Amino acid sequence: MRPHELSCGIIAPNRRLAQFCFTLKNVPGALAKVADKMAKHGINILSGHTTALPGEELGYVTFFADLTGLDIDMSAFLEQLRSMDVVENVVMLEPEIPGLIVDVAHFPLRFLGQDVVIIDLVMVGSMFSRLYEVFETGASVILYEMGYRAGRTTAEEIMRYGLRGLEALRAIMAFGIARGWCVPELVEWDEEAPRLVMRLWDNFECKPVAGKKDRPNSHLMRGIIAGLLEVLTGKKVKVKEVKCVAKGDEYCEFVAERYEAV
Repeated sequence: MRPHELSCGIIAPNRRLAQFCFTLKNVPGALAKVADKMAKHGINILSGHTTALPGEELGYVTFFADLTGLDIDMSAFLEQLRSMDVVENVVMLEPEIPGLIVDVAHFPLRFLGQDVVIIDLVMVGSMFSRLYEVFETGASVILYEMGYRAGRTTAEEIMRYGLRGLEALRAIMAFGIARGWCVPELVEWDEEAPRLVMRLWDNFECKPVAGKKDRPNSHLMRGIIAGLLEVLTGKKVKVKEVKCVAKGDEYCEFVAERYEAV
């Protein structure tokens, strides 16, 4: 898989950077016309994103661009852009700090209509490490219970779209990739038993401590799997992590089976 670099900012010392924000007609060729106009003026589009939904009249495009060495009357150029038949509006933002441009034009961040936040793995590792320092083995219980509630909530949300069973599970797995949590691999699935064997490659919970532990470490993800499976199957399960990146394995592997009260 190719890494997905979110276009939230660019660091490029000694370059003249800018951010363009367009509202465009949601028609074929609109973005191509804008890109062609930029190219004819020597403006290099670097990275950005588009937002448009089927059936809506307007779409939205924003991108960072490199203006280094260009002698352009930007006010006049923006007016040219606004006069295009596919452009409803455009604004240009320049960085406050030369060579560093950050997207401060958009808030909050959203994923499929829900507000989201970005937390890098360094911060994740620091937070989990502090949790274990303060609560010792109790941290694993806290993380499991946090994950359990999150797993139930995730499954309930997916089921509102009408998805059930394996379809719902595969949708949750896809969201795990899109959100940057991990790359799930379904090894075994029996909804009736229930029983699940799943591998998580690049599990975000364990990457910060890869190879540094002597026992399985992914209690948050273990709780998430338990919570979502109980909602999807309607049966109580127990989840065990049998392989873990934190103790040197290639991936984290979980086995979930029906919980039998003693």
